[in-house]
Amino acid sequence: MNIYTKTGDKGETSLYGGTRVGKDDPQVWCYGTIDELNSILGAVNAMLPHGEIKSAIRQIQKKLFIVGAQLASDEDSQKKLETIIEESDIKLLEDIIDQYTQQAGKMTGFTIPGETTTSSLIHVARAVARRAERHMVALARDAYINPNVLAYINRLSDALYVLAKQEVLQSFIKIVARQVQVAAQGGNRESRALEADICGKMYQAACEAAEKLEVNFSLAIADDHGELVFFMRQQGAILKSVSASQNKAYTSAVMKLPSSALKDLTEPKGEFWGLLNSDSRLVPFGGGFPLMYNGELTGAIGVSGGSADQDMKIGEAVVDAYNNWMEDNVQ
Repeated sequence: MNIYTKTGDKGETSLYGGTRVGKDDPQVWCYGTIDELNSILGAVNAMLPHGEIKSAIRQIQKKLFIVGAQLASDEDSQKKLETIIEESDIKLLEDIIDQYTQQAGKMTGFTIPGETTTSSLIHVARAVARRAERHMVALARDAYINPNVLAYINRLSDALYVLAKQEVLQSFIKIVARQVQVAAQGGNRESRALEADICGKMYQAACEAAEKLEVNFSLAIADDHGELVFFMRQQGAILKSVSASQNKAYTSAVMKLPSSALKDLTEPKGEFWGLLNSDSRLVPFGGGFPLMYNGELTGAIGVSGGSADQDMKIGEAVVDAYNNWMEDNVQ
């Protein structure tokens, strides 16, 4: 069977049911945009590793075939379709929205796509879903569209938004993904100063301090070169705290100073005036602290999620936990 039929050479196509319409008909715009959306999600699916987000995207793709079939059918034929979008399909999208909003945090401002390639593509899909919805609303003024289809596409753009946020979060989170050796590779305790056990103690200290302050936070721990070795984000911490905590740890590692110290040093006439323009990761906000042992830098930490004062109090508790552990365990 040939893929080409030549029946559309004059600019017309057939809906399911046999009705002939122009290829620029509003109904064709609708299901054509759904096809575009599904294709973008196919690219997303191919890029994602196996996991919950990949599974959710694949399930959405399957439902979009059903949406497309309903939109490509005339009213009589829609009633004959065996599989249609149900209220339960809309509920599944709402469950995705609720689940990942809880994990990644509520929207507190506008999101600029671009933090990761995959999340950016999900945002492209979200924008196309909104365009599809606009076409469908216009079509619904003159033709029948199942209300569940309209509701599904409306909910889908919200679901894609939170999936994009979750993909960014998962790209950054590394819960002891590697047990890094810092400084010399001699195998003694000092050379393993930022391994999993001490990172866990530091995170526990942060949790205890944050609970007293009623703050949800992100904690980043970097090695002496500013490279991330441990990261944890509490449920409910704002998404911005992910990058902010990592930048604070980076700042304290490369400058060998608390990040708050840069505020005065980088102001006009300060010793490091203009420095912040040379490296976008350097930040002059409280919450970053260097980690020292025997006068040598071993790493740094960054805390973000509350006010500058709250971040600094949590950070101080983390540094205390590090110093106590080193004193008890490093000979």
